[in-house]
Amino acid sequence: MGLRNVQADVALPSAARAAGTFVSGPVTAAGGAADVLLSVHCTAATGTTPTLDASLEESADGSTWSAVPGSAIGQLTAAGNRIVYAAVTKNYVRVTSTVAGTTPSVTYRAAVWLRPE
Repeated sequence: MGLRNVQADVALPSAARAAGTFVSGPVTAAGGAADVLLSVHCTAATGTTPTLDASLEESADGSTWSAVPGSAIGQLTAAGNRIVYAAVTKNYVRVTSTVAGTTPSVTYRAAVWLRPE
């Protein structure tokens, strides 16, 4: 048995983001993923108590989204990395992230690795 091909993409490119919620577009074609690895790389976090949360969402139709259980990263409050693995059951996957704090600026990117069925 050989290794399966893995697809990867930067779902949210590196950028400084203020407070708010930031969502990628779908990162897989319908039925394309079974296992997903989410990697978040934060290079800077400024402001008063800046925080970054990120997780995966899935959708059967590409328009109604729900959280993937167990896919949330450990919250980042400074530069650092987080990786989380999740199994998805629906056709589409995307990354959602939230920056919070008092006048925060958090520079980060989120990438996904997909292993097909």
